[in-house]
Amino acid sequence: MGVVPGLAGLLIGTVAAWVLTRCRAAAELRRLRAHLAARIGYWQDEAERAKATAAQVSEQTAAWAAGYQQGREEVLSLARSLGQRGIWPGDDPAAG
Repeated sequence: MGVVPGLAGLLIGTVAAWVLTRCRAAAELRRLRAHLAARIGYWQDEAERAKATAAQVSEQTAAWAAGYQQGREEVLSLARSLGQRGIWPGDDPAAG
């Protein structure tokens, strides 16, 4: 008679341990999913900031290149103008 209650107790204990383990695993899984979702959100925000910075740098680079080209054309135009007049830096205007 002592064997049946012993086996019943063992079975109940096994089921209880299984249920508790399953609940703990489910809670840990929820915690890990929440943590993962937070990390994904963080890195998505970082990617958006990086895209915005890259776009800004691209615009600044284009503006600098346009300014550089304009300045280069102005210097070449001035050099041509000085060359046509025969005036070069370092020449004495009073000697001419």
